[in-house]
Amino acid sequence: MKREAQSGAEIRDNESSHNGQARDIALLTIAVFLAAIYLLREFYTSKESAPIPFRYPVYKHNGTSITGQASFVSSAEQTVFEVEYPGGVSKVYLRPKQESEIKSGSKIAIATNKDKEGSVYIGLMSGEKHIIFSIPLDINQATAKDFEALPDIGPKLAERIVETRERLGGFKTIDDLQKVKGVGSKKLDKLKTLITCYPPH
Repeated sequence: MKREAQSGAEIRDNESSHNGQARDIALLTIAVFLAAIYLLREFYTSKESAPIPFRYPVYKHNGTSITGQASFVSSAEQTVFEVEYPGGVSKVYLRPKQESEIKSGSKIAIATNKDKEGSVYIGLMSGEKHIIFSIPLDINQATAKDFEALPDIGPKLAERIVETRERLGGFKTIDDLQKVKGVGSKKLDKLKTLITCYPPH
């Protein structure tokens, strides 16, 4: 009887020890898994873009959607530009203004043909992305679709802005938008912080 009691106690001790080991292994596995996720995230998250030795002028080029989430930055302190890689994947990069040769709001599209020969096109990020990243939209470069991203501008008014710009040979100042039917002083006041006017090409 005494021997049976001892055997029962030993069995309980062994089970307790086995359960403790299983718990330790499970906790260690979870810790390793979390550490791997953290390291992968740090490895794959770009903190700063690599230098891209392009200079603008800027040409019109339609944008694609951003992969990942965009964080708010002041465009006064950063150069914000988009790179579209072969296959249509786009990423937005931030660089300190003083280190960048690229104009904020630019889009660099890298294309390859079937022979793997590459070509690069420099254009503009979409109007929506200009708004998201607080980059003023150049009224002499924007497409009708870009203008539609601005508040209170629908498709018809956007087309009229582009037609007026072509008729005038480009806008000289932001105030020239008032020459477009449907843009009055109140509407222009709403837009002034969202747009800019560089000399037409």
